[in-house]
Amino acid sequence: MTTLSFQNTSLSVINQNNQIWFSALDIGKALGYSNGDIGVKNIYNRHQDEFTPCMTALMDMQTNGGIQKVRIFSLRGCHLIGMLSHTKVAKDFRKWVLDILDKEVLQNSQQIAPLVEPKIAMELTKKEWLRFASMWFALYNSLEVLATLEKPLRAIGSPFGATAYTHATEYQTTLGVMKRMLEPMLADFEVDPFEDAHYYKALKTLRAYQPKGLGELVRI
Repeated sequence: MTTLSFQNTSLSVINQNNQIWFSALDIGKALGYSNGDIGVKNIYNRHQDEFTPCMTALMDMQTNGGIQKVRIFSLRGCHLIGMLSHTKVAKDFRKWVLDILDKEVLQNSQQIAPLVEPKIAMELTKKEWLRFASMWFALYNSLEVLATLEKPLRAIGSPFGATAYTHATEYQTTLGVMKRMLEPMLADFEVDPFEDAHYYKALKTLRAYQPKGLGELVRI
């Protein structure tokens, strides 16, 4: 079985649809919990509503006690566990997980042959095209608000701190992908900064935005 090392801990890789998953036990050891998977399971039980089926699952695995149901987590699930953990190594663990996730996305995108998809011709007015930029701009502003709220929410012990962080991370990816799609479509558009101040600012912000993380890696 393939293993990956975080500091002095080896984690066994569980291959799920060509994606890296880890067991709760290995994650617990990596995070420094003396009770192994119990610490991770306690975090999960308190925040189940924040985990999607793409982030965690139960699978049958061979253990010392025979075949048992074992909780496993994808890299995104591991990252959320790291966000909700308060051990000394949690921050380093999150960075380690994100590095692996970035490499996994890049590797998968290189291996997947581009599909020939049918093209759909659409005729829209200039204002209709600019509304796409406006919707992008609304998401951009939401990301800024979430990023600003995350630390204060954590400081007061609010469970919404981790939620704000998770949404901000997802929005960042979406913003990058949308910018890469919209910018070529809106390349020839010029907007009067006085007559259409909102669209002008939206378009200017979109063009200046630099995709980050998965936002610049996801295949479009």
